Amino acid sequence: MAPSSKSERGGNRKWGPKDHVIRQLDRVKITGQLSPRLFRKLPPRLCVSLRNIVDEEFLKKGHIFLGFTKCGRFVLSYTSDVLDDDFSFYSYHLYWWQFQVHSKLRLVRQVRLFQDEEIYSDLFLTVCEWPSDTSKVIVFGFNTADVVAHTVCLSLPSTSGNGMLMNMMSDENHRDIYVSTVSAPPTSPCSDCRESSAGPCLLHSFMLHTKYQVVYPFPTFQPAFQLKKDHVVLLNTSYSLVACAISVHPAGNIKPSQILFSKHSHHHTSRSPASPSGPSSPSSDSPPPPENACLSPPGTPPAVARAREFVAGIFRRAREASGLESQEKADDARAGPSREISPRSSGPDSPAWHRVSGEGSSRANSNLSEEPSYVNYTRLRYILGEVTESDQESEYEDDKISLPFLVTDLNGRHLKPMKEKPSFQGQHLSVEQLTLDFEYVINEVIRHDASWSRQFCSFSDYDIVILEMCPETHQVIINIGLLLLAFPAPHEEGQLRPKTHHTSLKVAWDLHTGIFSTLSVGDLIEVKGQTSGSVWSSYRKSCVDTVMKWLVPESSVRYVNRMTNEALHKGCSLKVLADSVRYTWIVL
Repeated sequence: MAPSSKSERGGNRKWGPKDHVIRQLDRVKITGQLSPRLFRKLPPRLCVSLRNIVDEEFLKKGHIFLGFTKCGRFVLSYTSDVLDDDFSFYSYHLYWWQFQVHSKLRLVRQVRLFQDEEIYSDLFLTVCEWPSDTSKVIVFGFNTADVVAHTVCLSLPSTSGNGMLMNMMSDENHRDIYVSTVSAPPTSPCSDCRESSAGPCLLHSFMLHTKYQVVYPFPTFQPAFQLKKDHVVLLNTSYSLVACAISVHPAGNIKPSQILFSKHSHHHTSRSPASPSGPSSPSSDSPPPPENACLSPPGTPPAVARAREFVAGIFRRAREASGLESQEKADDARAGPSREISPRSSGPDSPAWHRVSGEGSSRANSNLSEEPSYVNYTRLRYILGEVTESDQESEYEDDKISLPFLVTDLNGRHLKPMKEKPSFQGQHLSVEQLTLDFEYVINEVIRHDASWSRQFCSFSDYDIVILEMCPETHQVIINIGLLLLAFPAPHEEGQLRPKTHHTSLKVAWDLHTGIFSTLSVGDLIEVKGQTSGSVWSSYRKSCVDTVMKWLVPESSVRYVNRMTNEALHKGCSLKVLADSVRYTWIVL
């Protein structure tokens, strides 16, 4: 019998502390996550004062402590020093401290970040670790000069509090982005380090540095997606999406497998194109799609299962679309985007438009086992050893390299580029790059898939947001926000001059094949009295809404660990450094 009154239904019940804990534990069954807010205070035996475990001299040197590594064995800090009083160069150093409860922190590693770069302003730093790769960390430095303190930041429901979308708006024309990938010290000496007489092995002694500039609207920084695949980082340079794979191959591996682009992944297929109206359902008589890795195992809570199925549907559409488009793009092989194109604009009079519209080009059948004409892939390898002048001169002869890296050991000495020697069986570092040019993609999608392609005149600006990345299927889902000029539709009356519109294009990019495919093309929406800032603000909000629809809670083990100096730039300090997995706090 149903309760007949509000009090009987529990409407006036007051929840006590014990009930609150029970409710939170019930949520764990649904989400698979234990909220760090459940226990706001830890027993004193699990809390350690920073001043009790760090010598005063280090605090006086200006060490900014960031947090724990995922393994819980190390605490990270950094310092920023002014190198030149006249020009105010900043020099950044990252430190690893070995941590044991109630023992002094022991400094085990110190490295200089962003080597040889002349940094003129204080940086917003973010230090990240990949989901399962503990051999290295990656550090992003953002130029924060003249940054307006309006930040859009969402956190995934994970133990790490990963930032999902971060955007810092500024009035400057460009922003400098500094990136350093640094090998982490081993928790215990490895066999290669013990056998080496020259110091740590390559796995534990390399660094990569690069720098690039982004333009307005400045790309969002999304570590939860950009680092979702182990060893791989996705870098949005405003003009292209560069996937970089960084890995150390052990000795004895003559032909190491590639992490990114593989020519053997190309195959003929006759799948039907994806429908832009919604995710398609798998055929009952077809083999299970490879994106089943994203689906839920038996016993998964319904809410999580529904979210995973929604994501799997998106990836399924991407696979189906890429099957058809891989054949089309191979048959319509064209040269990659010209580097002389005027950035962030294209129209009927531009070289890019003539190229993608087929004017002056011929359609030629090509074998899918060969590299598609628009794929831009490089791989460089390095070993420990003395570098000669000829090594440095020939290192970047390949003009396909999108982002030149400075590759060094922990002391800043250049690593030796490895020539093509199949017989080499020693330990070596592999750096791969696969590049997707945004303007090429925009022109191709408009030409082939937009119902309004005949109205299109030119685009003036665009903004790219990563919506999802599936490590199992190698698919990256991106949303391209577009500001463009378009003529009125044929049925519309009035003047026939083009007007400013905005729209969005959803595209899937396969890191294994290099092929991109169209998921959907939005309608043209006329921009009336809006500034570009308001357009991009609304666009990014819509991207956040889209991401939240298919958000799947992260595993308590496989997540992107993220530490920042955000509190410092807000003029405050962290209260604690929390190891939420082992429930240990360092009180600042």
